[in-house]
Amino acid sequence: MNSDINLRILKRKIINFRNYFLLIFFIFFLTCINFKNFNHVFALDTYSSSTPLKDIINKSDPSTYKGIEFIKEEKKKTSDGRLGDHSNKYEATFYLFEAKYHHSDNIKIWVNSEFKTSKKIAEIALRYSIMLGQVPDYFKSELKWVVIHGPWVDKTKCTCMWYAFRNEGVYIHTEMIPDQHEEEILIHELTHVTIDSLYYNAENEFIWKEAQKKDANYISEYAEKKPLGEDIAESAVAWVAVRCKKDRISKSVYKKIIKTIPNRIKIFDDLIFGNSLSPLICKK
Repeated sequence: MNSDINLRILKRKIINFRNYFLLIFFIFFLTCINFKNFNHVFALDTYSSSTPLKDIINKSDPSTYKGIEFIKEEKKKTSDGRLGDHSNKYEATFYLFEAKYHHSDNIKIWVNSEFKTSKKIAEIALRYSIMLGQVPDYFKSELKWVVIHGPWVDKTKCTCMWYAFRNEGVYIHTEMIPDQHEEEILIHELTHVTIDSLYYNAENEFIWKEAQKKDANYISEYAEKKPLGEDIAESAVAWVAVRCKKDRISKSVYKKIIKTIPNRIKIFDDLIFGNSLSPLICKK
């Protein structure tokens, strides 16, 4: 009798554990979904193209930044990856700044009030405003705003660090990316904002697909896993490296990029050259 009861209890525990595992898996699956016009960068171990390309742009480089102005403090509904589904909006208090640039439009910078002190909030707004000015003008030609949140409490469990909405803006979580990778991730995200909509689910998508077929390879594992979601952004970082910062990468990395994605590089050449690339000097 006791053995039968123990067996039933054991079976019930197994079923409960299985249901718990399925629930955890389902939650994880939801957090990894790419919603329409939404893209994000996973942990750096899957963003393999950034490994040899770190610091292709760094703090020593010039910026087109020319000033920043505090506008107001207000409550704002916005996405926050720490709180779940990116399609939902969460309300928080933000400090709004307007960053100004030579040769390009002003950009709204929203900084979450969770950073507590006005000094810290101003420092964060200034840091990323200057960084935006270090990226070639063309990459932020569709950028309207940047929202800056704090880091994830448990940094090992975050599903995304920075993320972007096409033709709109970029979300940044501070402290989630090593300093030497931030500019490269910014280029990646700005590519989602400015370039993705030209090829993904667009009239010219066949052009990108044809280049993928001709190249028969990808610049990173992340690009290969998401060929119609992350390939353009991953390849764009490599384009900036070989066309604008050749002196910052080794000859072997340069050759590998040119050999791996020559047809994609040509698409970027045809698309980007002729537009403003200030403050960088880029050439074939």
